[in-house]
Amino acid sequence: MNSAYPLVSVCMPAYNAEKYVAEAIDSVLNQIYPNIELIVCNDGSTDGTQEILSSFADIKNIKIVNTGNRGQCAAANEAFKNSTGEYIKFFDADDKLNPEHIAEQVARLTGTTSCIATGTISRFYNDDLNTALYEPLSNWRDMAPIDWLMDDSGHGLGMMQCGMFLIPRHLLEEAGLWNESLSLINDFEFFPRVMLNAQQMLFTEKAVVFYRSGRLDTLSNDLSKSKLLSAYNALELTTNRLLKFENSTRVKKVLSISWNLWLYHFYLNETELYQKAKKHLKLLGDHPDYYFKNNAGKLARLIGWKNHKRLKYLSKKIKKLL
Repeated sequence: MNSAYPLVSVCMPAYNAEKYVAEAIDSVLNQIYPNIELIVCNDGSTDGTQEILSSFADIKNIKIVNTGNRGQCAAANEAFKNSTGEYIKFFDADDKLNPEHIAEQVARLTGTTSCIATGTISRFYNDDLNTALYEPLSNWRDMAPIDWLMDDSGHGLGMMQCGMFLIPRHLLEEAGLWNESLSLINDFEFFPRVMLNAQQMLFTEKAVVFYRSGRLDTLSNDLSKSKLLSAYNALELTTNRLLKFENSTRVKKVLSISWNLWLYHFYLNETELYQKAKKHLKLLGDHPDYYFKNNAGKLARLIGWKNHKRLKYLSKKIKKLL
């Protein structure tokens, strides 16, 4: 191990990412930090992802792993299993890092093995980096993990974009890897579990993840039955874990915000999950209108969230018939 520059492993799951994966890889190759390995797990892509990855296969410190299509969590775990770094960064195949990112985060973690480095997120739209927005969040500072998770922005748990974290390997081994039974909001279950094994979240302002937003083909836009079940299970697992760690009013309120958001998605789509979510909200003390008063659009606030959901549901049904 190079003690001056400990090895950093960037673990990248990739599925049908032909349009963006080369840019994501280039942003890793362009890091000023000198000791990085990149492991890309091609999760059974059916587009040109494999051909693009093959063009990088001969580059030193890049490893390409090909598997059948088993999902994002399994691909991230496979990449990790092929890594050897002292520090780990999970990184999506459609995002970008600024060149100083990893160097800044390693510097922040120097002298400690019990903390996680966090960076900033800059969303960009229409595949145009010139649209990138700098929108500071309340937890962009050094904080205890539970405080970091209790983001006070009104959106529930703090924003957990995987590329913003640099994690000591042993913390991942202690907390466990990605839950392969989950797909939708898998990060909601994974990162709180890992964070609560750390002593501190150390903020690194100059470590930027450029987060591609507005894509319609992302996992988060798939609200099929299996994906909604994944969201419910992730919510339930994290609810139980956080309440065990700190059974307080603030934890219940933040969890309630997340449950209210998914209550909206469950309503009319999955009756059983909707009823189960209502039971969780009752146990949390409920804050039934908090999320929608602060985040819903004008129409939803005017007519109520259930009527708003009914309109959207009916519109979707009509479109299918046309």
